Amino acid sequence: MKSQMMNYLIIKSVMVTVLIDYCFYRSIWGIIPAGIIGIIFYREEKREVCRRENEKFRQQFKELLYLAAAGQKAGYSVENAFMGSYEDLKNLYGEKSEVCLLLKKMSVGLENHIPMAELWKKAGKEYKVVEITEFAKVFEIAKESGGNMTEILENTAEVIGNKAETKQEIDTLLSARRLEQKIMNAMPIVLMLYVELTSPGYFSKMYHSGAGIGIMTAALAIYLLAYFWGKRISDITQ
Repeated sequence: MKSQMMNYLIIKSVMVTVLIDYCFYRSIWGIIPAGIIGIIFYREEKREVCRRENEKFRQQFKELLYLAAAGQKAGYSVENAFMGSYEDLKNLYGEKSEVCLLLKKMSVGLENHIPMAELWKKAGKEYKVVEITEFAKVFEIAKESGGNMTEILENTAEVIGNKAETKQEIDTLLSARRLEQKIMNAMPIVLMLYVELTSPGYFSKMYHSGAGIGIMTAALAIYLLAYFWGKRISDITQ
């Protein structure tokens, strides 16, 4: 993940930590449970960002396979067909895209006389994308047995494309529900801030007694349960 995105997630998580402490504890000791929640929030957001990045990479990988298959039909070797796709992919996604960086690594590997099957195997381990890992296995078997590489490339690209379309359809169906969920997640915090703004000190007794802290902790637990439950329901596309 790019450092800029990581910095953004860290800042966002710190803001969540401060907000949770202010709304539910308003105490220096409240930073401890709020900080734990902030860490969990950071991990969840990072997982979501990684998921989106993997989806982008799958799309790029699909285009790579189609271009490589076209190169094979034109009479290029499988190695040259993949490497010859670089310029087209650079124009589509930019030279800093994951697929272009992957091809650069492969180009260096081929120059060092590393077999492409081995390079794909390394790529599968590095990127941890299921489609690449599975393709690496199929590619190795096809190279050893002399299988129809063009057909394999096209079939793999078609499978990835079908999966992407299915996920897109599910995302479209769930988009309204996810928006509703985000609004409902924000409402308790917004209401607490509104009450505090219009009636200063309304919750003050809750922050300075054992019973009050217990009630606020229970309220926070229920809020978090509802938040993560709703999030898991909306994550069925994963």
